[in-house]
Amino acid sequence: MDKRWGINIDIEGFSNLYEHSEASQTKAIRGLHQLMDAVIKVGQKVYPGDPNKNYLDRIFAHQFGDGFILVSNFEEPDPSRSIAIATSLSRHMLLQGFATKAAISTGSMSDINGCYPDAMRYAQNNTLELGMGLMTSIPVMGTALTKAHKLGGRVSGNVVVIDVSQFPTFPENLISEREGNIGYIKWMSDQNSLACEISQKADLQFGSEEQLLSRFSAYIATVPCPPQKWIEGSRRCQST
Repeated sequence: MDKRWGINIDIEGFSNLYEHSEASQTKAIRGLHQLMDAVIKVGQKVYPGDPNKNYLDRIFAHQFGDGFILVSNFEEPDPSRSIAIATSLSRHMLLQGFATKAAISTGSMSDINGCYPDAMRYAQNNTLELGMGLMTSIPVMGTALTKAHKLGGRVSGNVVVIDVSQFPTFPENLISEREGNIGYIKWMSDQNSLACEISQKADLQFGSEEQLLSRFSAYIATVPCPPQKWIEGSRRCQST
């Protein structure tokens, strides 16, 4: 069974921002820009799959709506790299003024273009003309996406969570608490050295725990303000 790790990360409150006002709609799109740019930098500058160094460290990323699924090249029993990537992205985004939710699980990811009708299979750039209109498709799918997305749906807040049942070992010192198979990662903590290294190589902001907490306080006070349940969920990832 394919058990590559998958990180499902999306922008929290995206629909609320997009629908609240014209100005906040622009902010929502800017957040998507920032997240996409950060994912690109991690892939290109940190884990490019260099044939002369470590080809197998390459990662794959696919956009779905206001978020992305990042998938490893092969199974990694130790989830430290996936946690560090999710931590790096989450810290950078909060320092840009955007909250994210990242969920880590394992599974497969494969090309399903061959299952589409011939018209779409042979369409250029996965774009098919519908008379004067267009149909676009996403040619990949897998349990790495569905399981991580489902895990994220079980939690609320500006969090990084991991399905601990999918890994034989995991860094206990980075988990603030557990609820069944869900482990809440202390992503605001400064003790994840690999996350810091990823941020430096990718030219992403890492900040300090104090700076992140300050940005979080500013975020929850900005209209449209998130609900109390969301705020409480976010604090489950903060150091105690």
